[in-house]
Amino acid sequence: MNKKALVVYYSLQGHTKEVSNLIKDAIGADTFELELEKPYNLVTATTLGSRHTKKDYTPTLKKHVDNIKDYDVIFVGSPIWWYTLTPPVLTFLKEHNLENKTVVPFCTHAGNHGSFFEKFKNNCHGANIKEAKDFHSSKLKDKVLIKNEIEEWVQTIFKS
Repeated sequence: MNKKALVVYYSLQGHTKEVSNLIKDAIGADTFELELEKPYNLVTATTLGSRHTKKDYTPTLKKHVDNIKDYDVIFVGSPIWWYTLTPPVLTFLKEHNLENKTVVPFCTHAGNHGSFFEKFKNNCHGANIKEAKDFHSSKLKDKVLIKNEIEEWVQTIFKS
């Protein structure tokens, strides 16, 4: 692969991190986990996280991708909260200029992806958004299946 890739993700329960690591392994990408100054936990994600998600609140990130300009392709992953992307991922999209970058959104969920892809696109101005992918948490149990699915998916990204 001639393009330098980065996988940026937020993961509360580890599902999105698992998918991110499989993407990293498939293409030799760097990874960057979004961490908050005041992190959510399972309790606050269902209370405070719900309010933040519904109000498009952007919490403060602990650190930022300082060298975003060095990457050609940026995968951005989020679990689904209330049928859309999480506040940490919204913060990332608003704080980083992804104009003219190839950006590939992905999400993990236990139901459906709701408005995730639409909201993602609306907050990723000027980017060349490639084929997005969602991963149901039940699929993650079959490690071979999910690894193969991710490898096939990322190869289509780099062929186009």
